[in-house]
Amino acid sequence: MGNRVTFGEHQYDLIHVVHNGDRGAGFSALVTYALNGVRRAHERNWLPVVEFTAAETPHFHDPAYGDNVWEYYFEPVAGLSSGQLREWLEAGKVTHEQVHRFSDRETVDWHVGDPDRITTFWGREQVHDRAAWMERKRRLGRDFVRRYVRLKPQIVEKFDQLCERLIRPGVTFGVHIRGTDFYYARPTQPEAYFGAIEAKGRELGYSEFRIFLATDQQQFVTAFETRFPGRVATCDALRSGNDIAPFKLRDVSPYKKGEDVLLDMLLLSSCAYLFKSVSAVGEYAMWFNPALECTDFALTSEFVSDKPLLWAGAYLTLDVDRQGPLRVALWRAARIAIQVAQKLGRRLLRAWRWMVREQAAE
Repeated sequence: MGNRVTFGEHQYDLIHVVHNGDRGAGFSALVTYALNGVRRAHERNWLPVVEFTAAETPHFHDPAYGDNVWEYYFEPVAGLSSGQLREWLEAGKVTHEQVHRFSDRETVDWHVGDPDRITTFWGREQVHDRAAWMERKRRLGRDFVRRYVRLKPQIVEKFDQLCERLIRPGVTFGVHIRGTDFYYARPTQPEAYFGAIEAKGRELGYSEFRIFLATDQQQFVTAFETRFPGRVATCDALRSGNDIAPFKLRDVSPYKKGEDVLLDMLLLSSCAYLFKSVSAVGEYAMWFNPALECTDFALTSEFVSDKPLLWAGAYLTLDVDRQGPLRVALWRAARIAIQVAQKLGRRLLRAWRWMVREQAAE
């Protein structure tokens, strides 16, 4: 009992540092890692502190905004910041034995395999009733967002300004469509969105509906503006013209990469109705606004494959630049050839090292 940690009016058994175990994670995945870490801490009466360092979040770390990527955009989940925790450790207020951290492997395994996890897609999990599964996960996500995700004042201020400029209450449809490197489920073609949007507009009697479009693919902006001229609004966000996701772009502000995604989530959550696919940005919009309804293309999408050689991002799969199916086949063939060459190279290197050791032993 003497090792318990008192914070506020509560006693905790330990302090749990929630970290990111996946260096390649995008912004939405980082938020999900944080919430699942908080969930684990909550189950065990631990005090959670989210700390996303430069080593763990290389795509978003920006020294101009501090050392902890989570705290660029959000307040500490339970009131104790990572900086305060360091001060406590330095001052001897708590010991290192009172601070817990799961391994990278554990955090990643829970992120993709724990049936009780907070998540936006079933992945490899066998789900018979997708709508019911999604509704359970949506309730869980909404609960944790409400309790633990608190926006920094500068984010709220920027969101309010953009919302006033881009969202017309009651007549703006939100659309999130993913392109670039999205690979783990079948992506949705823009044409599927077009038909669904027009049908919903007729159903609701919105003859003059507008669209707020959130996307990582520049070509999709052009496609929607062509189909709905004068009706499409977007943020001044980073976008890609190829298969490289914006958060992987170099020579751009790491802070802006995260801010762009978060503002898109919030703006989508303020729309009258949402059209979304598998990717998490649209689902988080639903979590930020429990009253928001949607057309969810994720319910008819399939997990693609657990074989990395077969992964092709949405940019290629949807043939965004209209180059034809041969392009995907050639890309996959090239990827397999590279993988085989790398594997052969590693074997030859191991054989050479063995020969060197054998000669040295003689």
